[in-house]
Amino acid sequence: MPLREPAGGLRVEDRDGARHVTLARPPVNALSLKVYDALRGAFDLDAVGAAGRPRLVVLRAEGRAWCAGQDVRELAAVTDRAAYLERAGGGVAAVARCPVPVVAVVDGPAVGAGGLLVACADLVVAGPAASVAFPELRVGAPMGAALLEGFLPPPLVSHALATGATLGADRLREVGAVAEVVPAAALDDRAAAVVADLLALPDDGLRYLRGSRRPAERAAAYLAEVTAAARALREA
Repeated sequence: MPLREPAGGLRVEDRDGARHVTLARPPVNALSLKVYDALRGAFDLDAVGAAGRPRLVVLRAEGRAWCAGQDVRELAAVTDRAAYLERAGGGVAAVARCPVPVVAVVDGPAVGAGGLLVACADLVVAGPAASVAFPELRVGAPMGAALLEGFLPPPLVSHALATGATLGADRLREVGAVAEVVPAAALDDRAAAVVADLLALPDDGLRYLRGSRRPAERAAAYLAEVTAAARALREA
């Protein structure tokens, strides 16, 4: 499929059995409602016929930050924060619910919802500048644990949410969130090799890989967190 121009800050291309999704909202790829909606469209593969469905999705970003999280300027102008939260949560949940394996290629900071997108991936190809931070509790958005489980060890999930501390590439490798940290100059080649290895697997193997991450269950649990946070906003 020909390369699509960025729609809502997202570039999508299907080629050689994989869908390549790029956050393309420089300089820091902040997540606006348009980006969340575009993520939902890119990762909701239920609407794609079996013959045209990609066998995996590669998520990457361009710019100096992988993803700075919520677009705070857009959020500051919102009058109905509960509705905003629900719509944004639907975009993240679509990535978590994606029925095929997700590979994230990360070499920059991924903050808040950006970090949750990384946590949705089955495999993370990390460069030396990769990092995640989850300030959700500190900005009044109690959610994210459902997606962090399986990405970080349980004690570190609590620590990351409680402190909002940045976890760099070496720390992520140390705790097993990423298998290796690749030099920046070799990142694209390593990502291509990982994708090629995955595409060499039979369909049953890819389904097993994604299924082991319990995508539907984790997405439902995350949406329950979003619903609870939105309800609290409405009742405040």
